[in-house]
Amino acid sequence: MNDYLQQLKEILATSKKTVIVTHPNPDGDAFGSTLAWKLFLEKMGTYACIVSPTNYTKNFKWLPAYDSILSFEDESQRAIAEKHIAAAEVIYCLDFNAITRLDKLSPAIQQAKAAKVMIDHHQSPEDFAAITFSNTSYAATCELIYDIICGLGEEAKIDEAIAQNLYTGLTTDTGFFAFSNTTANVHKVAGGLLNKGVSPEYIQDKVFNIFREERLRYYGYCFLNKLHICHEGKVAYMSVNREEAKRFHLQPGDNESLVNFPFKVEGIMVSVLFTEEQEKVKISFRSKGKIDVNAFARKHFEGGGHVNAAGGKSLLSLTDTEAKFLQEVKTLFA
Repeated sequence: MNDYLQQLKEILATSKKTVIVTHPNPDGDAFGSTLAWKLFLEKMGTYACIVSPTNYTKNFKWLPAYDSILSFEDESQRAIAEKHIAAAEVIYCLDFNAITRLDKLSPAIQQAKAAKVMIDHHQSPEDFAAITFSNTSYAATCELIYDIICGLGEEAKIDEAIAQNLYTGLTTDTGFFAFSNTTANVHKVAGGLLNKGVSPEYIQDKVFNIFREERLRYYGYCFLNKLHICHEGKVAYMSVNREEAKRFHLQPGDNESLVNFPFKVEGIMVSVLFTEEQEKVKISFRSKGKIDVNAFARKHFEGGGHVNAAGGKSLLSLTDTEAKFLQEVKTLFA
């Protein structure tokens, strides 16, 4: 890491036009890391533009600098995003490790002349960046960002706004320090961020208590009508079709925590959420212990992520995707 830090110092000293990209449908860690990095770069004298491959949830609109994000999916913003990408000297790729994950944004990033810098904590990174900070021992990209800033000797530049973004990503990716990825370093970083003025009560309230009434009723509908438990009580799954999403006026991000709720049932080891989109079925996998949903998602559903949290997709119908999952899920317990 020290060699890469030295290279990054040289980049920070010379590059003035940068773009930051993250994965589609950004979550707390994606928002937190990109927004914090943007604010840090600006303190270092570098202009930074954030581009999301897709439209994104408003559930994190309270984060500092949220309004600066461009959506590549939004036609009114795409031309602006393309202009920034073409002019960029450096493109920072945060919280993802394969350009193919960027969907329709992929060609623009692949063809860009700018040097790429990856900062990520997911498994099996692709070799596309000039500098790669990739470490799966980190629970969140925000945790890695914090250590990078400190490694650069620039901890003093972490103000309350940067710390709030980093703390949000750190806590959402660790389930507020409840998941198995919570390490001693996670708590060390959290302590450092608290010293910068972060309010844990404020962050937790903003993350958990932002439901619209329709979203809460939608969750109740799913628990009552869509929850299936199988495989001797070890597996839970829910499927949501387009009509149901429309009925409850779902917005980007509204499904973010739904997949975690089935673990409240004793004995559940795997929880899966299938959501029907226009061209595919989006799949969220969660598991406990050593059950590797990352490998499962990679093998069967063109996805990946972490051992206990992964995503995937299917081009089959919702019904056929369910059937494929039920056929293959037994391999998780082999």
